[in-house]
Amino acid sequence: MNGEQMAATENLGVLYGVGVGPGDPGLVTLRAVDVIRRSTTVAYPVQREGAASRALETVRQHLDASSRLLPLVMPMTRDKERLGAAHAAAVQALVEAASDGNDVACLALGDPLFYSTFGYLAERFPGRVEVVSGVSAMSAMAAAVGRPLAAGDMPTVVVTGFDHEALEAALGMNASIVIIKPRSLSAQSLDLMEKAGAWDRSRAALELGSPEERIIQRLDRRSIGDLPYFSVVWINPTRTGDI
Repeated sequence: MNGEQMAATENLGVLYGVGVGPGDPGLVTLRAVDVIRRSTTVAYPVQREGAASRALETVRQHLDASSRLLPLVMPMTRDKERLGAAHAAAVQALVEAASDGNDVACLALGDPLFYSTFGYLAERFPGRVEVVSGVSAMSAMAAAVGRPLAAGDMPTVVVTGFDHEALEAALGMNASIVIIKPRSLSAQSLDLMEKAGAWDRSRAALELGSPEERIIQRLDRRSIGDLPYFSVVWINPTRTGDI
């Protein structure tokens, strides 16, 4: 890094990763509101140009009239090249917004460091980064169900619907299992859940924090395929003293 680049980096404002919870304005923390109100720019993810942002709508009431809004296009894809290009473009936009010492609040549903795109952006941002924790979908689900995810020495394992091996290992250790992106569960994973008798122990939380929020108390192969994108599945363990 040459002297000119170092000077430009030193002149950057702070990039804040701001967790806004699962979508309920009531779950936005006071710290998040404070950072949003005093940041020059509020950045937020969108799936495509002109699309709505659940994260932005969650904090809409806290925006100042002078706040600059910066949508960051984050396509829903597992194509590494497309994602890499999107991340690079987003970081460039954040650097430009943070120039001249201006702070930027980058919104993230849930928590910025829990299955969030913000982690990739923070790694590439050349200036100072701070994070404001948010309520994760996992915690919001437990509250909606009204039962603890774990107690005592019970392990809790979080897996994504894409990772069959992780799900198999979690079922084998009889853990309390949280599945993020359950729509992506493969037929092989669904067979595994059926073999493990997991359907009778499964619940799903849908659209947490929104007016459409609801809990499905009993799942099966058909219903899990109909879940919306904003869904979380919980599999309760079977051992004595389960939660």
